[in-house]
Amino acid sequence: MPEGPEVRRMAHRLARVLVDQRLGELDLPHPALRPHEHRLSRHRITAVETRGKAFLIRFGKKGTIYVHLQLYGRWKIHRVSTEPRSNRTLRAAFVTETHQALLYSATDLEVLSDAGIENHRFLSRLGPDLFDPNLTDESLAERLTGPTFGRRQLAGLLLDQGFMGGIGNYLRAEMLYVAGVAPHRKGSSLHIDEALALANAIRTIGQRAYDQKGYTTDDELLAVAKRRQWSKRRVRHYVFEREGQACFACGTGIQRADIGGRRMFWCASCQT
Repeated sequence: MPEGPEVRRMAHRLARVLVDQRLGELDLPHPALRPHEHRLSRHRITAVETRGKAFLIRFGKKGTIYVHLQLYGRWKIHRVSTEPRSNRTLRAAFVTETHQALLYSATDLEVLSDAGIENHRFLSRLGPDLFDPNLTDESLAERLTGPTFGRRQLAGLLLDQGFMGGIGNYLRAEMLYVAGVAPHRKGSSLHIDEALALANAIRTIGQRAYDQKGYTTDDELLAVAKRRQWSKRRVRHYVFEREGQACFACGTGIQRADIGGRRMFWCASCQT
């Protein structure tokens, strides 16, 4: 499932080709969208936004198409001159004079009013967004250690979209590693400097993954990889999917365990 950085990057790509463009064609074959096709086709898209891992395609006051890709949903963007080829099931097609944005295989789709967005079963339970510009290390550290979430194991907490929207499996492993915090710890066990370090890692790694198209390692490690002629994929992540390989910092073998039914990777030496 795409995580917050991937969803946000795709939303920005969609916005560049769709916002304020006249729709020459709007095809909404999914049953949840079809009744709204004629009405929405007469209006322009005013914004493409994200909340956590969800897309909001806004048609001003006329309604908003809610899209959650889940495991199998995919967006494809082509020039209108390109004949799209896919074995996937088309859910929505937005066609302008220059581009076509095609949504395949997604199943969690709705058309919502503004009130419907605020009361939505998923959106209304979201915590602050990973890319919320008003989020600070201090406010996030307080959230990590406070009474609402502090008793939760961090490995599970970071996947809870009610704690924060947009964090997924690879991000949580990388965030905990950069902060030097073991996944089995609870928020309430963190000293203030550890809580602030984890808060900063959450914000930093999320932004880095967006900027670097999914890469979570820093420029220094990428420079080392270039000098040693390593493939970029070898240094894509610090710990995620690196079970048994040497930690880049200390050489200890990266560990893996299933925690809460999801794969977790960490360095037992660097994370305490």
